[in-house]
Amino acid sequence: ILIGGFALIMPETFAANLNEQLRIQPHNGTQSNSRSTADRFVEQGQRYLESGWTDQGIASWQKALELYHRIGDVPAQGRVYELMGMTFVDLGRLNEAEEAFRRSLAIARDENNIAKQIYGFNNVGTVLLKRGQVLEAQRSFAEGLKLAQNIRHSAGQGLSLSNLGLGALTAGQHREAIQFLEQAWKFRDQNRDPIGAANTLNILGDAYLAVRDYRSSLASHRQAMFLAQQRSDRVLQYRAMDGMMTAHRALGHDVTFINAMNERLAFATRNNDSWEVLISLKMIAEYQRREGDLGGAESYYRQAYQVARSLNATREATYLQTQI
Repeated sequence: ILIGGFALIMPETFAANLNEQLRIQPHNGTQSNSRSTADRFVEQGQRYLESGWTDQGIASWQKALELYHRIGDVPAQGRVYELMGMTFVDLGRLNEAEEAFRRSLAIARDENNIAKQIYGFNNVGTVLLKRGQVLEAQRSFAEGLKLAQNIRHSAGQGLSLSNLGLGALTAGQHREAIQFLEQAWKFRDQNRDPIGAANTLNILGDAYLAVRDYRSSLASHRQAMFLAQQRSDRVLQYRAMDGMMTAHRALGHDVTFINAMNERLAFATRNNDSWEVLISLKMIAEYQRREGDLGGAESYYRQAYQVARSLNATREATYLQTQI
């Protein structure tokens, strides 16, 4: 989030949505050596990803898919496609992500697994929304909502409504977004889903900000912060912090706004989140520059420049050098 404005869609939103939708566990079947080998390939792929070796992880899952296909374990294939789809989204390989999610959705239809279909439609919609195909994404989210309503699947209703709200916000339909998100929040609160609720509340805070209801925006982000802290979800905490800062600035709470920027920097430093340290330093530098404190701005730009160099972030370093 940039001071003085806000981003309608942030990459963390999609990552959070995809991660909250599906908690994939490897198949634990013991019917054959092939199944056990496939299960090991799934686990191995997850370990590769945790170590940052994405290509090796995807290759392991491809091997698992071949084995599951050979022994006719269709549900297991669906689970692997879900894992691959989420990984491709994180890598920005959206065409491959959409294909993987659509394959998983097709399997869920063949298996008549309504719950998986709900999440499948939301996964596909999330990829379409990230690609900028808002109308197509909204149709996919609406399909998920329809199925969730038919079987009274409260978690699916909360997720689908939240995504519909994000889609409406992206399309500039701010009032409609607020209606979707307020409904989504009720389902997620009832479902005792703090991560999903925090994500919805952060989006709702952005929607309130869009209609200049700054107090409601502040309240939503503050509540999201509380829930994210309960689960130690730093991504959602940063989103909530940025939303609260923007609302404080709009309300003229200058002292609180400055303190919040410093708290953000301290939080990022404590957690060794170098990218967030960089963002925080840039925020403070840009604020001081606008306020006319060029010496203070230069100092923070220089600190940010050193962090960018340590991260090998060439584009950021070049930008910061120009500002200095």
